[in-house]
Amino acid sequence: MDKELNIYRARTVAYLACAGLLIGLPLLLIHWIALRSVGLPVLPLIILYICGVAYFAVAWVKVLRYGLTDTALLINKGIWFKSRKTIPLDKITDLELVQGPLLRAFGMWIIKIQTAGTGSQMPVAMLIGLIAPEQMREEILAAKTAYLKN
Repeated sequence: MDKELNIYRARTVAYLACAGLLIGLPLLLIHWIALRSVGLPVLPLIILYICGVAYFAVAWVKVLRYGLTDTALLINKGIWFKSRKTIPLDKITDLELVQGPLLRAFGMWIIKIQTAGTGSQMPVAMLIGLIAPEQMREEILAAKTAYLKN
């Protein structure tokens, strides 16, 4: 990896934890109603859920790595199922900066990466939590241009 792209570790953990809590809230509410109706305690379930979400957010960010070489963008991630993705710079067609309300609350952006030849509108990868995402986007595009000139 020629250059590792820096990410906001603490902000990314907080964002993932909040997103996980928001996603699981309806399920937690259903379990809470069901357990309360049969007289079982609910607080241990809530504590277990919050601790689990926090653990997975920390663990996921701990292994998350982005890198940029002369020829490719590298993405390493995964807790149980490790993933190492290499995206050739010459295949990248678009780098889209996205910021929803939750990301905005944490001052973060996602870079969605589109490539040629996938036949899908879905991005092949998303870079979350990058420090200075606009600058990183420009660096990736500059590396692509330099690679294509050679």
